[in-house]
Amino acid sequence: MSAVLLVAIKALVGGTVVVGFAAIGELVRPRGLAGLFAAAPSVAIGSLAVTVLASGSSSAASQLTGMVAGACALTAYCLVGTESVKRFGAMKGAVTAIVPWFAVAAALWLVVLR
Repeated sequence: MSAVLLVAIKALVGGTVVVGFAAIGELVRPRGLAGLFAAAPSVAIGSLAVTVLASGSSSAASQLTGMVAGACALTAYCLVGTESVKRFGAMKGAVTAIVPWFAVAAALWLVVLR
């Protein structure tokens, strides 16, 4: 399967799943929880589905491991970022929160992904 066709299929499947998750998000109350059904999880599901069909489950498992590692690093960024923005302001707080993001991402890459 050509790379262009694979990207086109992933875009089509990802877009379709995004629309489905957006519909679920419209039904969820309170509105703050609707963001849980935003683009990133649905695009990941669509991409993994196409990867399983095109390349097999081992390739999808590798991608999924990277997604989980990225989510862990993003969680560290958010936890530190909320406090550092309160303490240092938006710009300094956001830049400060990059340090734990990088530390978690690098540690998980060394331990799990390498």
